[in-house]
Amino acid sequence: MSDFMKLVSTFVDATALIMALVLVVSILHRTGRTGWFYPILMGGVFSFALVFTMSDPISLGSAGIFDMRGLLIGTAAALFGPVVGVMTLITGLLMRWDIGGPGILPGFVGMIMAYGAGLVWIVMFKKRAFATWKKSVLLGVMITSQMLAIFFAPPDLRGVLFMTLVPYTIVANVLGALLINHLISGELSFLSEAETSKIEANTDHLTGLLNRRGFEMIYPDLADQTGDRRGRALLYFDVDNFKSINDIHGHAVGDDVLRFITDEVGRNLRPHDVFARLGGDEFAIVLSRIDAAEAERIAERCRSVVSDRGFVHKDAALPVSISIGAVWMLEHSEIDQIMDAADTALYAAKTGGRNKVVFKLDRPKRLTLPVTAPT
Repeated sequence: MSDFMKLVSTFVDATALIMALVLVVSILHRTGRTGWFYPILMGGVFSFALVFTMSDPISLGSAGIFDMRGLLIGTAAALFGPVVGVMTLITGLLMRWDIGGPGILPGFVGMIMAYGAGLVWIVMFKKRAFATWKKSVLLGVMITSQMLAIFFAPPDLRGVLFMTLVPYTIVANVLGALLINHLISGELSFLSEAETSKIEANTDHLTGLLNRRGFEMIYPDLADQTGDRRGRALLYFDVDNFKSINDIHGHAVGDDVLRFITDEVGRNLRPHDVFARLGGDEFAIVLSRIDAAEAERIAERCRSVVSDRGFVHKDAALPVSISIGAVWMLEHSEIDQIMDAADTALYAAKTGGRNKVVFKLDRPKRLTLPVTAPT
């Protein structure tokens, strides 16, 4: 009975650490702290849990000791990938080396096999379309392959180890894998749905670009991207005579025109440029870390590719063009200032005959454009 209570106590302690791990996962995803930092922190959390359980194992007398090392190593690899698994495995190997004794070789082999089981589970079952609990049971059973390390123990101990350790290990691994996978999968699923909703709220469904809300949210994050004498440009454009296109050909054709312009312009932008549909036929592009000459070339290329390519409707060419108001500045400016300056430049492009770029170099607060009313 005392051994059973010790098992329960050990499992409860490991469960508490698992709960802490799930909390860390949630915090990381909610704050967007991913990249290289994510696996390192996850590896640290799993390693801490492993050190905890190996520092307070269950003594089974002549049969040795029992702890949760296999479960933690296997689930770390299976649920968070090889890097997290390796960090946890190395921690376990170092701990077992420090403990010493005649069981070092079986201990090493068992941990390596648990790690391998986690990787095999990723390939064979992680993306299979069946219930999470079934995949969790399979993971627990596969991690229990660590018991094959018994065959590296002295022959006279193998029978005792098998009869004593295997029951503990099967129960702990299966229940532990069920708990860990259920909690983490549920949390990641919730966060994935929340992230999807956030993306949808900031995306224009017709073109797939950022909408005005998304554009206004991301613009402040671009504040530190200027410097080294390269500045930032805003290209603000709309479709020439777009109302006539809708009135004559219908809104479905108008939507096709917007998608056509999005595709053509998008092909001429750099991967890190920000492209957004602000509403109707109005679009904005932010070119970061760019000099004035290159910004002007990109603006002219965006204009020409639309008019030169032409839009085809019912096997007939439909003339389509855009007018662009472009502003380049060396220093960061608030979104309202740069938008006002670009709007003034766009107005000049419209009054100057359409299908053209009006490009200005200045800080928005000092930019003035002599314009006349359109005729």
